[in-house]
Amino acid sequence: MMNKTLLLILGLTGIVHASFAQQAERKYAFDNYHKYQSQALQVKDLEKEAAIEKFRQNYALSGYRRDHLRTKLTWQEGLNSLDDQGRFSDMLSKEQQYVAQEAFTKGSHDTQQEIGVFLTEASQRIWRIADAVRSKELKASVALSDKYCKAILHYGGLEISRNNKGSRFHASCFAIPTAAVNIYFAFLPQLDDIEVNGGSKQFKEVSDMLKVLALQSWTQPLRQDSTDDNVVQIERFRNHVWWVGGNALAYRPLLPTAMMYKSIPMIDVLSEVSQKSISAVSQTTYDKAFWNEGFTVDGAGWGHGKQSLVWGYPIDGMNSALGMLSNLRGSSWSRKLSKENTSWIMNFFRGGNWYYYNGYTPLCTDRYTAVYYNQEKKNIKYSSLINQIVKDWLDSFSEEEQKELLQLKREISKKEINMENYPVGEYSGTRWFFNNDDLIKRNKDYYIHINMASVRCDGLEGAINFADEYNFLNADGLTFFMKTGDEYHKIIGAWDITASPGVTARKGMDKITPVTNWRGYSSKHNFAGAATYGGENAVAGFVFEKMDASTKNGVNDKGNPKGIKNETLYGVKAYKSYFTYGDYMIALGAGVSNLNPSLDGDIHTTIDQTSVDSEGNLYMIKDGKSQIMDINKGTQSFFDKGKPLWMQQKGGFAYTVLPEYVRKAYFVYEKDVKNEWVKRNKSNLPNISKLPAMTNILRLWVDHGRTPVNDSYGYVVYCGKKMPGSNLPFKVLRNDTTIQAIQSEDLKIIQSVFYNGKEALVAKRIRLSVSDPAVIMIEDLGAEYKITLNDPTMNPELKKISLIINAKKIEVEMPMQEYCGKPVTVTMKK
Repeated sequence: MMNKTLLLILGLTGIVHASFAQQAERKYAFDNYHKYQSQALQVKDLEKEAAIEKFRQNYALSGYRRDHLRTKLTWQEGLNSLDDQGRFSDMLSKEQQYVAQEAFTKGSHDTQQEIGVFLTEASQRIWRIADAVRSKELKASVALSDKYCKAILHYGGLEISRNNKGSRFHASCFAIPTAAVNIYFAFLPQLDDIEVNGGSKQFKEVSDMLKVLALQSWTQPLRQDSTDDNVVQIERFRNHVWWVGGNALAYRPLLPTAMMYKSIPMIDVLSEVSQKSISAVSQTTYDKAFWNEGFTVDGAGWGHGKQSLVWGYPIDGMNSALGMLSNLRGSSWSRKLSKENTSWIMNFFRGGNWYYYNGYTPLCTDRYTAVYYNQEKKNIKYSSLINQIVKDWLDSFSEEEQKELLQLKREISKKEINMENYPVGEYSGTRWFFNNDDLIKRNKDYYIHINMASVRCDGLEGAINFADEYNFLNADGLTFFMKTGDEYHKIIGAWDITASPGVTARKGMDKITPVTNWRGYSSKHNFAGAATYGGENAVAGFVFEKMDASTKNGVNDKGNPKGIKNETLYGVKAYKSYFTYGDYMIALGAGVSNLNPSLDGDIHTTIDQTSVDSEGNLYMIKDGKSQIMDINKGTQSFFDKGKPLWMQQKGGFAYTVLPEYVRKAYFVYEKDVKNEWVKRNKSNLPNISKLPAMTNILRLWVDHGRTPVNDSYGYVVYCGKKMPGSNLPFKVLRNDTTIQAIQSEDLKIIQSVFYNGKEALVAKRIRLSVSDPAVIMIEDLGAEYKITLNDPTMNPELKKISLIINAKKIEVEMPMQEYCGKPVTVTMKK
């Protein structure tokens, strides 16, 4: 009896505690509402007030982001499923379950995410009914029934009573506020009348609740800093991953909420934030840049930390910033783009072009790589941004920039961007994205993308049931070779991720379990660099040893690994370098070591894992002659009687290995490999019946065995249209953990990676030494040397690097501040 009494007391105590917690959160939400409504009423400006009224009427007429209304229920079904208490009958049992579990007061990420989905569906249904009023399918007097108003108050009450100590993201700051502003403006005449003339208490409560919910776009999630006490300030939209880039301006209904509140201070802040956000960030300016994600100085972009998410958060954030400024044109908040704004926009248009080829976006430039990409070519993802620029802001750019923008717009419409009349390195040639550890070669005939890693950058995020689930090896030296542009999209559903092209890893995809990680994976070493002045030749290198980027200091959105370690991913180290010389790409590896040999799985360096046509047109090139291969032999060696072969796809790339650095290397044609589209990304589920079930894969790799220690590799990919020659047009000078280097056969070009400044490189007609770690390309122009040099450690204190070439010394000044890490080119007399 005593035990039963104790349990009853504890149960009642829990209920009281939960009720108290919910009331506290509800009070917090309403206190904020009254605070910012009062603030809005205190600021008067007749001209701005008139502008606000025009905006309100426009939202009432057109709505806001109506394409985000995605509930499957019709408005009739929604109305019919409401009971007299304003609850959707088919959702009632789930709600009762949450109440019994006290789920609304729990801070668990998973619990709050599940509740967010539940309440989003409820808000979408209520919005659907309101949208029928806007489209005149339903009379407002019919829609605003007692049970409909109760639904707004009921589900709104559940939402604002949720635990603020957990992460209330997505639903609370994006989806539910978007529904709230649309519902409010659909009934604007009725709600305006209540505010002016008074009347129904229930209608007034509905108006208040919608404003409370919409305000969450400004307040949620809590940052746990001083800006939580005053969200209407510039600092609210800086220095936090939830409040910069796309997460700041793109997905939150900030401007409609400001118009709901008739808040001049809110609109003032949004106008200023929108303009100042059109800027760029670099590693060396991370703490002082206006936004620490968005456009990067190198021409690409960051999202969710220092991830190379060119087409995700950066483009979304800038589209929204410009969109907001465009919306405010002609009002008291109208602004002009500054020279700094237009300069960074042009820089992004030129740089972003490198992450697009022949109508296709390369894999691993956003978190939806594994969503099936149909074979239709698409416009580059910044096409909407350039259209907006040309429509609203063209006069902000110089005459030459206007010509460039209009030409770029024309070429975008053809889904093939070449911009041939512009200097190499701007739209074609080679380019080092020093903020993102990416070396890219791009021309009319082929495309090479090498995605390296360092501790200075993050990897690529992945999320269970939300985004790609196997983004584990995307920044480990991942190397793409493309001629059509869609080679890898065809097979990503069947990819062995531990055999990702260019990556040195432990085999064993079956031992990897998906986790949610918002920062991805990078290398723990501060060494990644490249030397190029934009022409066809370039050299790059990095030190690879995998780490979880979410474990870095200062990360506030680590994800949820749930204790899963995925040990297979870790414990492999390699010094990896890449050389583009003419139509050849040479990859060298040194110091390849298994740091955890107790784990199962051999260490492989994958040369390529690409699509192949159904007929398997593969050729062997031997002694300068080509012959078709028997694709049914299974796994085949690159060596024939001790000599390496060339292996080539018909009309595609040719591959071989360097025997002095490779002992075992193989290739295999894999026919009818099963695609696992849903396993890779749940977004594929609705279309699964339309997606290809099988695919054909060509896989080529170097086998280091299970326990390599200081092993090496070397392979060559020929990208040209002709057959590769019997003799390679270059010589490898060094391939070890201090220097990796090649020299052209004609002795005119040397490309080298110096991992320290302690050793000299000796070659025919030249001896080279450096004072510090460096990536260097030297071209012999006859009377002088053309030297391109890069600091792969991005050391902001390193003002110059000294080179000694054949006993002659030259000091090369390093780019400073935001350009730290950018290659520099100089000449030196012989």
